[in-house]
Amino acid sequence: MEEIITQFQENSIEEDQVGKELITVPFNPMSIRIRRDPFTLGQLVDKMENGEVRFDTPYQRQDNLWDNDKQSRLIESILLRLPLPVFYFDETDEIDQIWNVIDGLQRCSVFRNYIVNKNMKLSGLEFLTEYNDRDYDSLPRELQRRIMQTPLTIYVVEKGTPDEVKYNIFKRINTGGLILTPQEIRHAMNQGKADDYIAMLAQKESFRRATCYIIPTARMEDQDFVTRFVAFYLLGEDAYLPDLDSFMTKGMATIRKQTDEQLNMMTVGFERAMNLAINIFGNDAFRKRYNEEERRRPINKTLFEVISVCFARLTDEQCGELTYNADEFRRRFRELNRNEKFIYAITSGTGNKDSVRIRYAEIIRIIKETLS
Repeated sequence: MEEIITQFQENSIEEDQVGKELITVPFNPMSIRIRRDPFTLGQLVDKMENGEVRFDTPYQRQDNLWDNDKQSRLIESILLRLPLPVFYFDETDEIDQIWNVIDGLQRCSVFRNYIVNKNMKLSGLEFLTEYNDRDYDSLPRELQRRIMQTPLTIYVVEKGTPDEVKYNIFKRINTGGLILTPQEIRHAMNQGKADDYIAMLAQKESFRRATCYIIPTARMEDQDFVTRFVAFYLLGEDAYLPDLDSFMTKGMATIRKQTDEQLNMMTVGFERAMNLAINIFGNDAFRKRYNEEERRRPINKTLFEVISVCFARLTDEQCGELTYNADEFRRRFRELNRNEKFIYAITSGTGNKDSVRIRYAEIIRIIKETLS
């Protein structure tokens, strides 16, 4: 039975079925460096007051997502001596002891608001209702002491832990109430030059136009698209080893090694690819298409990856020729979409090495055939 494509699906992103590919080159377990620090809430507050806990990390998930009642009930739990969940931090500076929050961002935000900045009052308490509308300074001294002496279980991922190890640690421990996406983890690990560059590409008008302005910025979905392009553009499909998340993390880290001239060349290539996709496909770019009559399908992230990388490698002259022969290229693309192996390579198990090889070989083939 023919699949019915709705207007809602046209303006969505096809689910990327990466699969459960195993890491081909496992990391050395001896590289895992995590320590458990005996801490009290008062010691953590002291680090916050001295700017040693960073809240401005580009996780995309935001701090202060809890309303005042929920924040207040965390303080109430502390006053009731209820144990708190574990905290995880990433040690970015071993000497100055600068920590990024990995897990526990919302709880840390509550501590900052109530104890450090003192810009909230308790509300919606369930048991200690007599302390509603109290700020920290107006609490009895014994309750302030109880808060500051609350023991915390804190794990610190030490500076020097390799990125691929750190990434897998993040994935395994990231089980809190607001789970990080893989892209949020990558950005937490690649602050500065790398995440600034990815964010810059994701804000390009050509990218937003080529993807019909529908890629969400929430949870860094747009930057996940861009990072797939960057990883395969810089490292090349021949260097791909499963799993896809680790490959993308490695690709993002590689940005730090690029010169300004190299990054500028990649930016030019990315915009060339976006504009060529618009010229050839219009509002149908990066979508499967089996025939001319069917409705548009959702954007396919893997098609975005392979088409954008292959287009970025073309010269301006080749782009012009491919645009001139756009009808022929689209015909070959529709034929390719009826190839079962190609469809599998962009739909199921997209992180398999064979799937990567097949999709790049086939897109390169139809480009060459169209140009010739």
